[in-house]
Amino acid sequence: MILSQAKVNVFKWLTYALIFCVAVCPAYGQLRLADVWQSGMVIQRDKPIPIWGWARPGQTVRVQFENEQRQTVVKADSSWSLHLQSRAASATPTRLTIRTDQDMLQLTNLLIGDVWICAGQSNIAFPVINDQFAAQTLRQPKNRSLRLFNKIPALSTYNVAYEPADRPHLNPTGFYQSASWQEADSVAVRLFSAVGYYFGQTVQQSLNIPIGLINLAVGGSPTEAWMRPASVITDPITQPIIKGDWWQNAALEPWCSQRGHENLDKLIQAGCTLPADLLGYQHPFKPGFLYKSAIEPLLRLPIKGIIWYQGESNALSLTRAKQHERLFPLLVTDWRKQWQQGDMPFYFCQLSSIGTEKGYKSENWPWFRDSQRRLAEWLPNVGMVITSDVGNPTDVHPLNKRVVGERLAREALVKTYGQQAVGTPELVSVSRARNGIRLRFRQTGTGLRTADTQAIRGFSVGDSSGPQQDVPAHYRANRVFLCFPKGKSYSHIYYGWKPYTTANLVNSAGLPVSTFTCSIP
Repeated sequence: MILSQAKVNVFKWLTYALIFCVAVCPAYGQLRLADVWQSGMVIQRDKPIPIWGWARPGQTVRVQFENEQRQTVVKADSSWSLHLQSRAASATPTRLTIRTDQDMLQLTNLLIGDVWICAGQSNIAFPVINDQFAAQTLRQPKNRSLRLFNKIPALSTYNVAYEPADRPHLNPTGFYQSASWQEADSVAVRLFSAVGYYFGQTVQQSLNIPIGLINLAVGGSPTEAWMRPASVITDPITQPIIKGDWWQNAALEPWCSQRGHENLDKLIQAGCTLPADLLGYQHPFKPGFLYKSAIEPLLRLPIKGIIWYQGESNALSLTRAKQHERLFPLLVTDWRKQWQQGDMPFYFCQLSSIGTEKGYKSENWPWFRDSQRRLAEWLPNVGMVITSDVGNPTDVHPLNKRVVGERLAREALVKTYGQQAVGTPELVSVSRARNGIRLRFRQTGTGLRTADTQAIRGFSVGDSSGPQQDVPAHYRANRVFLCFPKGKSYSHIYYGWKPYTTANLVNSAGLPVSTFTCSIP
């Protein structure tokens, strides 16, 4: 029998459809877990344990964890979820079994402890292998109680043109490479966030409980990419960032849209269809993209807190720096709300220091650092660590990440875990004295000193527009006395007010005083 071409085409289509269903459809019916639920993971202690995934609608899913058993029925959309009882911290490996009538999954080597998210841009993405102390660190023995889940982007955010094969990764759900939980040995540690690793190692060794770290950092990413778009709507200062095509949006950083063009223009010129929405083409720097890709999939997972190192892409102009002062509190507040974890700990790094001599636009970094200091003072359950003393005059990626991670751990150990230790020194009061100004600080330990035993550097005076004259200073106990220039009237004090600062005032624990400005009474 001779078939018409139309019937042949129909037959081919049905054949292809049958092959597709045989090959693909069972995968949607098979028992699956959320990506983060894998062997080797750390489960958050002292909180009910949510487990979720997918299976065939109508099936019964049975879960056994130690002596506890739970079951649920798969919904019509193929999703299922249930909760197990909370548990205390335990470094004894255990297993979790999930069954349906047709399938079984078993996760092994599970620990109970605290889980921390590591997020931000390149200075937290910066891997251990590039750290100043990498050789020493990578010789350390495996730490079985420190587990790493390293979500590495499948796309570069540097100046490269994407290829057609990269298009699936422009969807938020496909942006990261697959990851697995790893014990902290020299192989897993090598490419993990250096700041995150040193933080986790310090906390784990201090508390002697399992610690799990989930690294989500993306180089160059601006704050708004990590935010849920709806979270900025109520603030007239931040609302413009989600209006119209992000490439044409004057409220956003031109450098970010430039990078979008550098990555996508080749595909657009070749006529490739790219994923987009009302804000324009999908890209990791687009407002909301990383929230959708990195944060949203983890919102069901109980965690202990967040460590964050970001801001360079929001400090390239004073307008953007002031915008960040409104964005950052919204990000912190909304993440806590979406995680349903109240005032979940949120510890962040102040921007470091870099000069402008080689063209880096760090003119506004002193203002940005001071803004971060002020935010840390009034946001609840937030802590900031200072990094300007370990900056680099010509490199935005300073190599000493160990001290940064250890300072973050110190903040957490004191503020979250209740350990006793001296914190970051803070200015308490400013008063006039004979021939000068007296500053009083708290959190000074046994007293202030200078990091290099030299005279104090970094103080200047001026007006509200900025510093105008450096001034000598000396310290005693928790006070600093500034020698005021004779015959001149100034209204403001500045400290560390340079893009790259050599300011050297620290407390007895070696923790530096932040960049700051204040008015003179």
